[in-house]
Amino acid sequence: MAKLLIEVPIPSMGATVNEMTLIDLLCEAGKRITKGEKLAEMESDKSIFDFEAPCDGIIRRIFCRAGDILQVGSPFLRIETEDASMSHLEISDLADESNVVAVPAVAPPEPKTVAPLAEIKAPQALQRDSAASQPEAKPKGARWTPRAKKIALERGLDPDAISDIIGTGPGGRVTGDDLDTYLGNVPSFNKDVQVGQASFTEDPLKAQTVRLAGVGYAVPQSVRSNTEILKEFPGKTEEEILKVTGIEQRYVISEGESATSLATDATRGALNMAGLKATDIDAVIVATLLPDQPVPGAASALAKVLGVEKALAFDLNAACSGWLYALEVGRSFICGGTAKNVLVVTAEILSSITNPKDHSTAFLFGDGAGAAILTPQEGGHRLYRHHLSGDAQYSEAISRAGGGAMNPIPKPGEDLDPFYLKLDGSVVFKRGVIAFANIIEQQMEFHGLSADDVSWIVPHQANARILKAVSKRVGIPYEKFVVTISKYGNTSAASVSMALGWAAEEGIFEEGDKIIFCSVGAGFTYAGGLLTW
Repeated sequence: MAKLLIEVPIPSMGATVNEMTLIDLLCEAGKRITKGEKLAEMESDKSIFDFEAPCDGIIRRIFCRAGDILQVGSPFLRIETEDASMSHLEISDLADESNVVAVPAVAPPEPKTVAPLAEIKAPQALQRDSAASQPEAKPKGARWTPRAKKIALERGLDPDAISDIIGTGPGGRVTGDDLDTYLGNVPSFNKDVQVGQASFTEDPLKAQTVRLAGVGYAVPQSVRSNTEILKEFPGKTEEEILKVTGIEQRYVISEGESATSLATDATRGALNMAGLKATDIDAVIVATLLPDQPVPGAASALAKVLGVEKALAFDLNAACSGWLYALEVGRSFICGGTAKNVLVVTAEILSSITNPKDHSTAFLFGDGAGAAILTPQEGGHRLYRHHLSGDAQYSEAISRAGGGAMNPIPKPGEDLDPFYLKLDGSVVFKRGVIAFANIIEQQMEFHGLSADDVSWIVPHQANARILKAVSKRVGIPYEKFVVTISKYGNTSAASVSMALGWAAEEGIFEEGDKIIFCSVGAGFTYAGGLLTW
C-alpha cells in the first residue's frame, strides 16, 4: 500500500474561534501512533478537548511546543501514513521529509552568558569548608516528607509498613496532610515552621543575596468545598471543576478572622523558624490587593499588633506577583542599608470580593497569608535578586473596577458586579502559560542552570492546567512543581508564600536545592527569582 505524507492542521472549534492553546503534547517525532490515540490536549475560548490521531502512522514532524498559542488552520503535525482517506492532506513525497529536522517538544536552551552558581567565587572572608557546602546525595526509598514521617512515628506508626496511603505532595510524596486524611483526622496546620538552617555561600557583590531566615503561612479555620459552591451551578459537576482548575477546596475567613490576624499567624511561624523576636524587625512590607481597611495600611496595622510601632511599614499591590515584588524590595532595602531585618508578608481575603454566582471565578479564589524574614547574615538560605516586569496591554484581563476613587462605594440600588473580581480566563490562560515559562527560562539563563539543575519550582498557584502546560513547555517535570492549589485555591499574592511555607514545613527542601519562584498577576505583573536552600 502506498505511503503518504500528510500535514494535519490545528482544528477549528467554531466560526468564532481563531486561536487554540496547546495545553499538553503527548507525542513526539518518530513515534508510531494509532487512529483515535490521544496526541494532545487543547483549549479554545469555549472548551477543553483532546486531539486524537486522525489515522495510523508515524509522526514525522511537530510544529509547536506545549503552551504555544496556535492559529486555527496552521500546521500541527506531519504524519507518514498508508491511510488513503487522508490523501486530501497530502503535501509532498516522503523523500522530502527525510531532510526535515523534527521540532523538539522543548526548544534548546540559549547559550549561557552568566557564570553558573558553582563557578562564582566567594570573597575570602566568606569561604567555607567546601564539603560542608555540598548537599548530600538525596536518599532513595519510601517517598514520605520528613514531617509526615515524624508525625507517623509520633503516633506509633511505621511509614514503611503503610502501603495504601495516597501521596499528594510533589512527586507523589506522602505529606502530613495526607497522613491526617488517611487516619481520618481533621488536618492541623503547624504554624511554627521548623527547618534546619543550610550553609551555602555565594558572593554577595556578584549576586547581591540576602538570607531568608524564616518562612511561615496561615489559613483560616473554615473550608469551603466545591460541593458547596456547586449549589449555585446545577449544570456543573465536581469532576469538571477539578479538571478545569485543579482545585478541590479553599479556606475562607469566618467571624473573628481577618487579613491582619492571618498575617500575624504567618509572621509568628516565620519568626520562630528564624529564631528572632518581633522586636528584631525594623521593616514591614505587606503585599495585598485588599487590606482590612484602606487607611492606615495593612503593614501599619500588622506592625502595631506585633509591637514594632517604630518600624518602617508600608503596603504594596502587584496583585498575584505582590509577594515576589515585596521580596525584591526587602532584599534591596537590606543591600542598600535601608533596613536590617525585613518582614515580608502577604495576606489576601479574596472570598470577600468573589461573586458566588460567577462560574468563572466562584471556584478559584481562597483566603490565606504567608511571611518571610530577610536578614543580612551570611550563610543559610540565599535569596537572589528578582526580575520584575509587566505587560499593561492586558490590564483588563483581571480587574475589579469598584472600590477605587472613581467608584468608592455602591450607589443606592447599584449592581454590586463592579465590586467583584472579573477574569477573562482565555486571555489569562494563553498569556499566563507563555509568561510563566519565559520567567522560568529567564532565571535558568541568568543563573546558568539547566532543567536538571533546578530542584523545585514554587509558582503562583493560578490554575493546575496552566502549571502543567508550563512544565511541558520548559521541560521540567511537573513533580518538581510545588502545587498546593488543590487544597488552598488561588490566594493571589499569598499563594507563592503559602506554597513555600507548606513545603518548608513538610521538610521537602534539602540543602543546596535551587528553587525558582515565578508569578503572573493582574496588570499584567511578572516576577521571578531564585532561592538556594
